[in-house]
Amino acid sequence: MKITFLLMIACLLAGCTSTQSTEKTRQESADAAAKLKEQSKQAAKEIKQGAKVAATQGKAIAEGAREGWNSDSAKKLNVNTAAESDLTSLPSIDADTAQRIVGGRPYHTTDELETKGIVSEEQWSRIKDHVAVK
Repeated sequence: MKITFLLMIACLLAGCTSTQSTEKTRQESADAAAKLKEQSKQAAKEIKQGAKVAATQGKAIAEGAREGWNSDSAKKLNVNTAAESDLTSLPSIDADTAQRIVGGRPYHTTDELETKGIVSEEQWSRIKDHVAVK
C-alpha cells in the first residue's frame, strides 16, 4: 500500500498528464520503483551496519558495567574504618598522616582528604586510586 502511494506520488511528480502515453507512465513508474528498491537496499545495509555498531557498543557497555561492578573498589581501603597501620600501607602515607586521616573522620567523599588538608596534593594523587568511602 505504501509503495503504491509512493509510486502514485512519483508519477505525479514526474508530470503525468492525460496527454502522456501509457508507455511513458509505465516506464516512469518502473523507474521510480527501481529507484525506491535501490534506496531500500541501501537503507537496509545502513541499518544492518548500525545494528552491528550498536551491538558492539552494547557489548562494550555491558563489559564496562561488569568491570565497574567487579572493580577493585572492594579492595580499596575504606578511609572511614581502616586502621592506622592499614593506612600506612598506602603510597606516601606515614604514621603521622595516617593519624590525621583517622582524626578527620568521617569522610563523605575521598577527595575530602585533600580538600580538608589531611593529605597534600602529591599524596592525594598517589593514593586516590587506592582509597574509598563506604
